[in-house]
Amino acid sequence: MATASPAADGGRGRPWEGGLVSWPPAPPLTLPWTWMGPSWGQHPGEIIEFPILKLNGRTMEIESTFHMYVQPVVHPQLTPFCTELTGIIQAMVDGQPSLQQVLERVDEWMAKEGLLDPNVKSIFVTCGDWDLKVMLPGQCQYLGLPVADYFKQWINLKKAYSFAMGCWPKNGLLDM
Repeated sequence: MATASPAADGGRGRPWEGGLVSWPPAPPLTLPWTWMGPSWGQHPGEIIEFPILKLNGRTMEIESTFHMYVQPVVHPQLTPFCTELTGIIQAMVDGQPSLQQVLERVDEWMAKEGLLDPNVKSIFVTCGDWDLKVMLPGQCQYLGLPVADYFKQWINLKKAYSFAMGCWPKNGLLDM
């Protein structure tokens, strides 16, 4: 766990120790997923990209990255809406590993980076709670997969920003 969040010192820029954030394009972990559009009633949505960035919380330098596309299995065809929203096209996910295989590779990467060592302080950083509170656990439950403990705690940048600034960022990262 991190020793100090970006907001723990009132937003004065004290870095936190360790940290995992996504890559690319924005700092927080974001898991793009299949979605038909606002009126879509079919479930589940499926994670189609798994990007992670290992960021040194003291130097703010990128130390390592993990990135894989995920082959959706329940709704294997991406919709035009999904492609427009995420920028991910069908050819990017066709023939890619399943979520189970990607999660196994995430675990291997976490171990290789020393992030599974109990003496190493690290935490995922997200822009909202959806990805790690709802999306990943929901898809894992649907597929009968376990959720690794390291996905069960995170720093929500929106909450940290709200704590430091006294207001909620209406447009996510654009307002922070």
